[in-house]
Amino acid sequence: MPPSYETAPYGTVNPESGLPAKFNPRPRYNDCWAFLLFIAQLAAFVVLSYFALHQIVEDRKNDPGYYPPGRTTGFFSKSGLVTMLISILTGLVIAVLYFMLTQAFPRQMIKVTFALSIVVYLAVAVYYLVRRQWMPAIFGLVFGLLYASMWFFWKSRIPFATEMLKTVTSISKQYPATFAMAFLGLFVQTAYSVYFICVITGCYDMYYDRTTGTTPGKLKALIVFCFLSFYWTSQVIKNIVHVTISGVYACYYFLMGSPQGMSKSPTWESFKRACTTSVGSICFGSLIISVIQTLRALTQMLRGDDNGLLVFLACILDCVLGCLQGLVEYVNKYAFCQVAIYGKAYIPAARDTWNILKDRGVVQIINDNLVGNVWAMGAIMSGVLSALASYLYLWFHNPSFNANNEFTYVIVTMAFVMGLQMVFTVGTVIDSGVATTFVCLAEDPAALARTKPELFQRIRATWPAVVQGVNYN
Repeated sequence: MPPSYETAPYGTVNPESGLPAKFNPRPRYNDCWAFLLFIAQLAAFVVLSYFALHQIVEDRKNDPGYYPPGRTTGFFSKSGLVTMLISILTGLVIAVLYFMLTQAFPRQMIKVTFALSIVVYLAVAVYYLVRRQWMPAIFGLVFGLLYASMWFFWKSRIPFATEMLKTVTSISKQYPATFAMAFLGLFVQTAYSVYFICVITGCYDMYYDRTTGTTPGKLKALIVFCFLSFYWTSQVIKNIVHVTISGVYACYYFLMGSPQGMSKSPTWESFKRACTTSVGSICFGSLIISVIQTLRALTQMLRGDDNGLLVFLACILDCVLGCLQGLVEYVNKYAFCQVAIYGKAYIPAARDTWNILKDRGVVQIINDNLVGNVWAMGAIMSGVLSALASYLYLWFHNPSFNANNEFTYVIVTMAFVMGLQMVFTVGTVIDSGVATTFVCLAEDPAALARTKPELFQRIRATWPAVVQGVNYN
């Protein structure tokens, strides 16, 4: 049931549909200009990629030394692929077990992972102190002490975070298609990243001046465009997944227990909304982040310049842009929840998100940190164990492609990243669910009281202010 935004008092119900008054069965397409602009840049990137990839193929044909004669084994041999498969399966098993553990013991997981965060920061500080690298040691010590002090201020919020985590994990277990959506997004993003690297390589092959070692202006412009396109498309992929999962949780919040009830395929219906009526809003919000990311990439390139003043200014600008990116990403996460729930255009969604931040900001940030910390620690553990599994396979099996340990570092690093991503992908579902439930509670707590009174009473016991909707005045 595609919703769209309307203004309505909290808790009011449409007598015909039984839905909250903010839901509208006739959605409108929002921010169409952003979608058309996104399609235009994507088409331009595809055209550019044709010439870039063609250039790579031609260069390899003219380079007989590229494929060494007689070499039948390599990184992508059977043994190499088995190593990667072991890493992926290890990460996947850990992700499933960690999810089950989090669902069974949410309060204990929040406390243990918070304590582990303090230990990790202090361990980093000690490591760099021993190596006499003072700046990272100071940062590790400051963050370790900061987290330790925050425990005394945040522990009163643990019951609410526990209830949110317990509720969201139980809902996600009922709708496993949300996990399939998250892993599909991970696969598409990975494939697109490989595609992007090939295109960048082809652009260099086409325009880089090897005789003088200089980068022509045309190549610089293409690189900037490619990075903007990559960041924008990556953000759109990520946010389509987020809006899809958020839509499922919103449907559960408003429809489960209502006269209408849940649809048979809430994930599929939410995905269709994300790719049709809401895609323009997704492209709009993603464009803002991608522009900031591109500017940061340019400033980071300038940091390698020989001009000391330029390097200093680039560092300052990179810091400012980093803070701005973090703020916009945080607002976007909740703005896209509004898009998923009510079908709002991006600007109204961002404006209402800002009102929620002002009204519930402290509770919201603390809740995000407590819940997010659970998955961050789980991801690190998964990465380490996946890397260990791949290393042990290389150690005992000793495949021919790695006879001189030339690929050990690369494989172990890739295994760590894949193990990390397995847990983070599961965490994406939980993060979207927590954010969506928080927005629903802030905007319409009466809906939960009406459809799921027992859950509402448990949440109200941990956060009494939940009975009051957000004040937009």
